[in-house]
Amino acid sequence: MVALVKRILLLILFISFEHALLAQKDINLLKKHEISLLSLLLLDTVNNTSFTVNNTFNFGLDNQLFTNSTILKKGPNVYIQPLGTGRLYQAFKANGQVRLERIDQTIHSGVSFFAQNFFINDTLYQYGGLGFWQIRGIITYYSKQTNQWELIQANRTVQSFFDDQKDAVLHFDDNRIDPKLFVTNAYYYPNYPSSFETTATDSCYTFDFHTRTWETLGKLTPEFKKIFENKHSHEIELHFKNLFIFQSQLEFYWIDFEKNTLGQFNTRENNRLRQVWLSLYNNDKTRLQTVFQFNLGKDLYYMKYDPGKDLEWKKIKLDLSAIDTVNTIQIYNNQSSIIETTSSLLSRHKTSLLLIITILIALFGVRNIVFKKKNIPKEVTSILYQNFFTALNIVEKELVESLCQSNLKGEEVSTKTINKIIGVQQKDTLTQNKSRSDHFIKINQKFKMATQNLEPLIVKHRDKDDKRQYNYGLNKQYLIAIDKLFKQQRN
Repeated sequence: MVALVKRILLLILFISFEHALLAQKDINLLKKHEISLLSLLLLDTVNNTSFTVNNTFNFGLDNQLFTNSTILKKGPNVYIQPLGTGRLYQAFKANGQVRLERIDQTIHSGVSFFAQNFFINDTLYQYGGLGFWQIRGIITYYSKQTNQWELIQANRTVQSFFDDQKDAVLHFDDNRIDPKLFVTNAYYYPNYPSSFETTATDSCYTFDFHTRTWETLGKLTPEFKKIFENKHSHEIELHFKNLFIFQSQLEFYWIDFEKNTLGQFNTRENNRLRQVWLSLYNNDKTRLQTVFQFNLGKDLYYMKYDPGKDLEWKKIKLDLSAIDTVNTIQIYNNQSSIIETTSSLLSRHKTSLLLIITILIALFGVRNIVFKKKNIPKEVTSILYQNFFTALNIVEKELVESLCQSNLKGEEVSTKTINKIIGVQQKDTLTQNKSRSDHFIKINQKFKMATQNLEPLIVKHRDKDDKRQYNYGLNKQYLIAIDKLFKQQRN
């Protein structure tokens, strides 16, 4: 009898365990702030939007699989695409609960980190990104027949990716008869595979979805590039039909790629949008705050999440009639007009131009000879480097010395070590990135001002094994001098 009871209990435990496994597989373990966000999106059944969130919103998925996620809304349907994977999830409400369902059948992953996802009509596309030591320049689409990502065959590739270190911009416009994709800046590895330092092509491109062709619109103007020098990933990026609306350093701008025009909102509207921004985001005391924005129609949502608290947001209606169309600048210089002008000048003033070029080359050669003879004396150089050391605070000195010692050993300093030195190892990824960037910018500024050198002291390049990470080191031409400087201080 006792044996029978034991067998029954074991059977009950086995069945309970099996049901628990099935329930775990079927139910998505969404956190409260994730449910709040998806519920807000699911309430709207008309408008479209797309935006990226970091891994504070992982929707019950393994954070090691992806860098961040794109959330897309097409009418009543809400999708989540973890970047770096081919996975695609759809959010829905069932029995009053928000749940996720994986709808793709993708097998492989490890590519499309920092890619962009977007809808053109009813088709979901993905463009660019990083993966397997390559910068992707292809466009793929999600096939509802195969439930996998399929390649769009185009006339060429335009390589690009969209992390918070780059000033690339993507805008899509599917409200026109011939839907277009616009991209500023393509990137490539000029010294691949010996180096993973990237170089920008510095141009604006467009892709026609009907003809499946890329076209180079022109070279980006200095005025346009200056505005994007301090762009960060958490700042507003919205798509309103032909307009791309963004915010940089609390200034609100609009772009019309087709008309090659960039402008701002008028002062009244800019101040109104700025005040709402400051009222929600100007109190980040923990430095763990996650912020992002999106629009549903003309309603602009400022979102904020502090760990352990509820998701917060403020909504404001964007006034598109408040854009300033008078004070504008060009985005790119039209290449065809430049070529035509150059050809005309060459044909009419060929002899004069050749003479001018010859004179300039000669003057440049003389200049180099003169400046080579005017090298700074060693005594002066020593004083300048001493001034640089004095200008550093304790943390900055520890950073520079750590980089120097590691580089002398032929090693690299990981971001994890740097985060520990500057005291942000427990912070979120965005805070860590910003803190590292701020420290290195200050050190490079002090170095240039004190030593009069033009090249930066601290340089970075992508990790050979994980392209999502950066490693840091000292500029090789200053390594010996910096090591000598620290040895003198210790003696």
